[in-house]
Amino acid sequence: MYTDSQGIYGFHNLSPNPYYIVIEDDHYQPVRMVAEIAALQLAPVIFVDIILVAKPDASNEEKVPGKSAGANPNITDVREYTAKFPKPAVKEYEKGTKADEAGKKDDAIRHYQKAIEIAPDFYEAHNNLGSDYLSKADFADARKEFELAIAENQSDAAGYFNLSNACILMNNLPDAQKYLDEGIRREPESAIGQFLLGSLDMKIGKLPEAESALRQSIKFNPVMVQPRLQLVNLFLQQGKNTEAIQQLHDFLTTFPDNSFSPQARKVLEKLEGPTQAKSPK
Repeated sequence: MYTDSQGIYGFHNLSPNPYYIVIEDDHYQPVRMVAEIAALQLAPVIFVDIILVAKPDASNEEKVPGKSAGANPNITDVREYTAKFPKPAVKEYEKGTKADEAGKKDDAIRHYQKAIEIAPDFYEAHNNLGSDYLSKADFADARKEFELAIAENQSDAAGYFNLSNACILMNNLPDAQKYLDEGIRREPESAIGQFLLGSLDMKIGKLPEAESALRQSIKFNPVMVQPRLQLVNLFLQQGKNTEAIQQLHDFLTTFPDNSFSPQARKVLEKLEGPTQAKSPK
C-alpha cells in the first residue's frame, strides 16, 4: 500500500473480523493495534492513528519486548503467547491468523479449534474463532466463543461488543443490551460501542436515544461509515426526509468513492430527484 498526499493509506473490502496492525522496526518500539470490523449490515471504516515511539539507546533497551503507548493494553503480543500457552497451541493460532489473512475461513476455524483443544483458555483463539463463525452467519457458535473469550479476558471491551453484536443478530435484545452495557462501561468513548447502542435502540423503539448514540459514534470516529448510514435509516424510519437528505449529502461529501456511495445516491435520487443527487465536486 502507498500513502496519499496526507500520509494516509488503507486496506479496503475487508470482511467483518478483528484485524491487527503490526509494525516492527529496528528504530521504534513494536506496535500491535486492533481494528474491529463488526458483522453488521453497513460497510464500516475503522480509522487507526498510530504513533511510533523511538527505541532508547541500545544500552538502555529492555531485553523483553514491551507494548507501545498506542497499543491496546488488553492485547497480548504474539511473542508473549509462548510464555503463557504450549507451543503447539501458539503454532495452531498463528496458522489460523495466516489462513484468515488469505481468506480461508474454514482452514482458520480448524486451526483455532486445535489451538483451543490444546489450550482451552486461549482468549485470542476464542475471539478469532467467534469472528469467523460470525462471518459465516453461525451466530450461536459465535456467541459461545465470545462468551468463552470474555470469561478469559473480562477487561477487554471488544469482547463484550462482539458478544452484543452476536446477540443483536440473533434478535436476543435483552442479552445484547446487557453485554453492550458492560462493553461501554469499559470503553465509553468507543465508536463501535455507540454505533451498536444506536442500532439496538432503533430495534427497541428508543429513537431519540438512538440518534444521540449514533451522533456520539460519529463524533468519536468521524471517518466511520456505519453510524452515518444508520442515521439515514433512522431519519427515514421516522419520516424525516429533510434530515435524511442532509445526512446523505454529508455522507457523499465525506465519502464520495465509498462502496456504499452509489446506493446512497440512489436513495437521494428518490428523495429529491436525480438532478440534485450527484456527488459534490
